[in-house]
Amino acid sequence: MIVQPTDIAIFLVSFAACVYCFVLSKRLKALQNTKDGLGATITALSTSIATMSATTQDTRARVESMATRLAHLIAEADKTCQKLETTIASVDKAKANATDEVQTAQMDLYMMMRTALDQSKERINEMTGVMRQMRVMTDEVSRSLEPAETAGTARPRRA
Repeated sequence: MIVQPTDIAIFLVSFAACVYCFVLSKRLKALQNTKDGLGATITALSTSIATMSATTQDTRARVESMATRLAHLIAEADKTCQKLETTIASVDKAKANATDEVQTAQMDLYMMMRTALDQSKERINEMTGVMRQMRVMTDEVSRSLEPAETAGTARPRRA
């Protein structure tokens, strides 16, 4: 059997392919290693994804619960706002009514006080008039009694 150059070339190419396959096999084994290689990375990523998925589900459940609670609180706040608006309106109306009543009472009091003062002035004027009349009458009586006093005992006269 004669060895030809093409046979040698085929043999060398086949040998190079075997060495290359051997190197690739080692690299694949290293990548598949679950302690240090790509397998460990894939395992860690799978664990992280599972944890993240569970956390996402838990967060989603909590958010839904909080959204329901928030919607309930918003509805309750709306009802409270409506009650407050109604209360404020009734307080404003009551305030307006009370203000009107106070003003009316003040005017009535003013009129009554005015009337009382006017009547008081009239009574004072009447009393002053009566006092003057009494003084005049007293003076007249004392004048009419003076000649009688001069004849009798002298009384001290008022100034």
